[in-house]
Amino acid sequence: MKLVAGDMIWTNLTKVPNKYPYLSENIECDALIIGGGVTGAIIAYYLTKEGINTVLVDKNIIGYGSTRASTAILQYEVDTDLWGLSHMIGEKQAVECFKLSEKAVYDIRDIVNTLEDNCDFQLKECLYYTSNASHIAPLKQEFDIRKKYGFDVEFLDKNSAKDMFSFSLEAGVYSKSGGALINPYKFTNALIKEAVKNGLTIYENTEINKIKCQDDHVLLGTPNDFSIKAKKVIMAAGYESKKYIKKDVVSLTRTFNLVTKPIKEFHGWHNTCIFRDDNDPYIYLRTTADNRIIIGGEDEKVGKESSKMSNLTNEDTVSIKKYDILLEKLKAFFPDIKDIEVEYKFSGLFGVTKDGLPYIGEYPQMPNTYFALAYGSNGIVNGILCGQLIKDLYLNNKRPELDLFKFGR
Repeated sequence: MKLVAGDMIWTNLTKVPNKYPYLSENIECDALIIGGGVTGAIIAYYLTKEGINTVLVDKNIIGYGSTRASTAILQYEVDTDLWGLSHMIGEKQAVECFKLSEKAVYDIRDIVNTLEDNCDFQLKECLYYTSNASHIAPLKQEFDIRKKYGFDVEFLDKNSAKDMFSFSLEAGVYSKSGGALINPYKFTNALIKEAVKNGLTIYENTEINKIKCQDDHVLLGTPNDFSIKAKKVIMAAGYESKKYIKKDVVSLTRTFNLVTKPIKEFHGWHNTCIFRDDNDPYIYLRTTADNRIIIGGEDEKVGKESSKMSNLTNEDTVSIKKYDILLEKLKAFFPDIKDIEVEYKFSGLFGVTKDGLPYIGEYPQMPNTYFALAYGSNGIVNGILCGQLIKDLYLNNKRPELDLFKFGR
């Protein structure tokens, strides 16, 4: 499968800061993290802060999987809105998920403040809107339930939005807190750098192709016949982790993104807030620290690993058509921004769950193995939840919040 395709902004603007060796001997450790993307880096940060002897392996270069194709929008909102999620898992549980995500956004801010790189972190306001008049009532219900539970939101109608945005909307939920932006590649590497200071050992270009779970440890092997004996293993390898799960817990989609050259003035874009519509699939937009626009969406279901969409190139006519559609939509959103010029085009595979929530914790069929499946649009926020809950799980402090994200929920 082709995990990412095209020219990724993050790895184009930031060169590889560090190189790590591949595994060339047999080793033992307390905790082994499989996956060197942003989720694996977050978990490594949390475990090594506790002094846990931790090793991280990745079959590629650190941060060169889905992380470099992430649009890195941080929100308390998940793919399923609060009203919808409350009808799937219960109102109390849905609110708890949103509150955990909201806290995680500010936890990221606090972590960044301790790192050597600010990772282009910015707190941002967010808009969730509809352009369909028949969706006004459901969006008002969404606003009401968020307001009820203390989220800092404002309801926008067609008239109140006129002075804020150059595109028309019928209704919107405008969140004044709980949102942020970050550079995911910088964040991954800054976390790794901090974790290395705390004792993390890293092996790049090291694939794990054998896993044997025992009662008190896990034995793993590489194609070169080197072994790792770990007390606990944490699966943080994104969509590749799903091959170990017998039950179908995630579906894969390919999402497409355009990035402009820096923009001089953002006419018609109130506070350059993060925004997305209520369509399925939806369109989302954000800015960058150097005043670019990222627009993404036009998702397509992937199907089997051998399918065309699983292995789509950037030069394929499907990709070209998707990028053309995104550019047309971007110009329609902001007709008064005259200097829109595309610099990067890329697509990436991402996992989607039925309720929009990640899967975190133990999987009964694999003893001594924790899964950190930070699927969904909130991947980095979900990664924070993975790091916090798995760290506590490792320290024998099994938190009740794990029930929200467990297998078989």
